[in-house]
Amino acid sequence: MNTERISAPANMDCLTIAVVEDDEVLREELCFQLNSLGFTAKGFDGANALYRFLATERRVIAILDIGLEGEDGLSICEHLRSGNQRMGLILATARGQREDRLEGLSVGADAYLVKPIDVDELILHVKRLANRILAKTRHSDLTAINTVQSRDWSLDSIRARLKSPGGGEVPLTLSELALVSILLGHHDEVCTFVQLAKALDLLPDELDRHRLEVIVSRMQKKVVRQCGVRFPIRSVRNQGYIFSA
Repeated sequence: MNTERISAPANMDCLTIAVVEDDEVLREELCFQLNSLGFTAKGFDGANALYRFLATERRVIAILDIGLEGEDGLSICEHLRSGNQRMGLILATARGQREDRLEGLSVGADAYLVKPIDVDELILHVKRLANRILAKTRHSDLTAINTVQSRDWSLDSIRARLKSPGGGEVPLTLSELALVSILLGHHDEVCTFVQLAKALDLLPDELDRHRLEVIVSRMQKKVVRQCGVRFPIRSVRNQGYIFSA
């Protein structure tokens, strides 16, 4: 891939890429790459510096090294995800085992990259998250509430909230929001892996089915925990997922 063809989305001045990496050389290199393409990137050597920055900044995509001294990247990711469902979170690590990847996705990461980092892949993830975050920001400026409703379940896509038949509400991450939206809009129909990849702004061959399983499992646990009922979606072997109440 030619990185010169990848540029930052419009209105990027309102969004910052926070590179949290204790290796100073790698941190500066990643910030340089991102800034040279029109993103606004700032480096941080650990959790405390990042948290101080986030106290005044709202629209942020964080690239987190897992092996940080003190609070590690997994803990930071889980903490940030619990407080901000829309924030973009990318984990970067030398741990490349499947179990490590699933653990990273289970704590709320939008992407999991293995070092040495492929800068092209990193920029692609950053651009996609930026586009989605800025799109949701533009939608949130509208006065009308965009609601998708199906079989007593409803989705407020502006507030990123799934509402159960009993009235309980569950906050959704950007990935969860994209999946729930397409599933509710096609109730009793199988949403294929190709459709789900498109909803996640991925090419079909980029969709990691294990990642999809983790997203669905994490969302199901949230729904049960906060609403006391199970969100009625299930996998259809070798095809995709279906919402059927």
